[in-house]
Amino acid sequence: MFVFSRLAILHSDMKGREEVRCVFPFEYNGKRFSCIFLADVDPYRLYLTTMGISPQVFELEVIDKYQVNAYFSDYKKLVAYLELKYDPDHIFRPSDFFEVLNRNIPPIFTRKPNYSEVLCVVAKKRNIEEENKVYFCGWYTNPKGKKVRQNNLEKTRSAFGDDKAKMSKEKNISSCWTDIKTDENLKTFDSIADM
Repeated sequence: MFVFSRLAILHSDMKGREEVRCVFPFEYNGKRFSCIFLADVDPYRLYLTTMGISPQVFELEVIDKYQVNAYFSDYKKLVAYLELKYDPDHIFRPSDFFEVLNRNIPPIFTRKPNYSEVLCVVAKKRNIEEENKVYFCGWYTNPKGKKVRQNNLEKTRSAFGDDKAKMSKEKNISSCWTDIKTDENLKTFDSIADM
């Protein structure tokens, strides 16, 4: 396990500001990443998105005391993106990358990602429905005998956090989405509590 001690510092600052999501930049070996930290889902998640025409997304699940698994399933993709060359004197390990990332996590919250930014990233790693539809447009009460789909719950969780996903499941209400930004309807967002 690897401990992201600086993530704990950032998260503490976020709590003081009543923020649960944060985006920040990171650079390693001249390669840039956009990072999104989600602290309103369990386990917490840290997403690292590469820059370029075909961005790749790396997902880290952050568990108790800001730990992540030292085994990194996307190791080869990371090495390719970083354009690392074989060095017989030092074999690149995920912990090398994590140590530099940890040192570069900002101690202070600077910017919150909007939910559609988060969905665009999460869709590359999580099984969410209709991944091209990233604009919230309302709630749908499922008829008797039908249950909110797991993929819809994951999309709701990723976009809005565990609390909204739990409420959605308990009330059997699905979140509705569109790919047309002008059809976005956040006015109905809080109406789930009254349904």
